[in-house]
Amino acid sequence: MQSLVARQSACRGLPGVFRATTAACFIQTRGKKQKFGAITRDPFKTFQKKLTRQQQKKHSLKPLMSDERAQMQLEVQPNITSLGQLISSYVPLEKFAKAPLYTITGLRQRWTAFKEGLSIIYGGAMIRRKLRKTDPFKPIEFARRAQEQFSEVNDAIRRNDKTTLRSLTTENASLELKTEFANKSFNWSIVEELERPRIVNARVAPMMTKGNLFGQVVVRMHTKQILALYNHTGKLIKGHPTKPKAVIDYVVLERHLVKPASTWRIASKLRPQLPWKAAVKKKDKLLKQAAPV
Repeated sequence: MQSLVARQSACRGLPGVFRATTAACFIQTRGKKQKFGAITRDPFKTFQKKLTRQQQKKHSLKPLMSDERAQMQLEVQPNITSLGQLISSYVPLEKFAKAPLYTITGLRQRWTAFKEGLSIIYGGAMIRRKLRKTDPFKPIEFARRAQEQFSEVNDAIRRNDKTTLRSLTTENASLELKTEFANKSFNWSIVEELERPRIVNARVAPMMTKGNLFGQVVVRMHTKQILALYNHTGKLIKGHPTKPKAVIDYVVLERHLVKPASTWRIASKLRPQLPWKAAVKKKDKLLKQAAPV
């Protein structure tokens, strides 16, 4: 208000016409335009805005160079060696577990197997493509090595060899095995191989970025095993020390496909799906129990 009065008093010394037009320029109204159609602009404020913009441009931070930015990303990026979860828990049904084709359950099983089969083909092709230069992926040899690695892991647990266990399994898997077999001892061995090991599932998933790919492969192993599990007091709590038993194992192996120095490690173990006939028997048993006498 004081600046307006000072400006109006400065205009009193001018002639009558100039005094009226100049004084009209200093009338402040709430709208954008005045009564005479002139736009109210304060030259002192516009000059101050220009100064502030120039100062901001002058003192603004310079953008980082491409090499410096890449170095910062490398320093900030964490070292991720495992996914920490399963990409897919799908396991194909065994022949004795499949329902007849003319039933609704059988049609659903075939449709699910067809959809999952397409994903398995894509996952296997991606794994072959990523490892084609460093370590060519051959399914038959890979399944054999996976079975040998599975037996080595069981032997390391029996001997309480932590270094071998860490090198052959992922971080989550080694932690779970340690807690499961804490204060326990067992004898385990493969007596006979009933079927050759084979790959039944292969998947690929990214972590944080699209190019940072992890691969997981499920290997089916059908063998005769001897397992005798003892507690801390030496009492047999599971299995038999001499009688072998036919077992089907589905072992999940994982690898960081982007890193050439990475290796295949055991990440988890899947349980086979409940057979169709066993599921029907279980359902009939539950219905009989629930029926009134």
